[in-house]
Amino acid sequence: MIENRSRRSKADPFGMGRIGFSSRRSAELVGEWLAWRGSAIDSLFCGIYQGKPINRPLGTTKVKLIIKEAVAAAGLPPEDVQAFSGHSLRVGAAQDLLCSGFDTAAIMRAGGWKSVNVLGRYLELAEHNVWA
Repeated sequence: MIENRSRRSKADPFGMGRIGFSSRRSAELVGEWLAWRGSAIDSLFCGIYQGKPINRPLGTTKVKLIIKEAVAAAGLPPEDVQAFSGHSLRVGAAQDLLCSGFDTAAIMRAGGWKSVNVLGRYLELAEHNVWA
């Protein structure tokens, strides 16, 4: 279990944070990252300069670049790479959870949604057959 504390977000305007759950594999990878990064860094994810962590959080521009580089490395065509964003990961995760059989309440908890209507917009294009 990894606790996510954000300063502010649309769903958390007072910066109270929330507990987020992950897979064992994700927790292992974050643990390895934390061991490498060390305890002197304030942000969970930070920049790296000359192979060493620096005490500066990743900015949104760098996160977008990392995501696009990963999508390109996966072999997707350039037009798909350009269309991909961090938000694509959020939409895909919600759709994957639905297709894996998780109910709405579990998906809302995992993604931090407070409104079924908003979640519905994320799931509207999911290829999910309730009759299968």
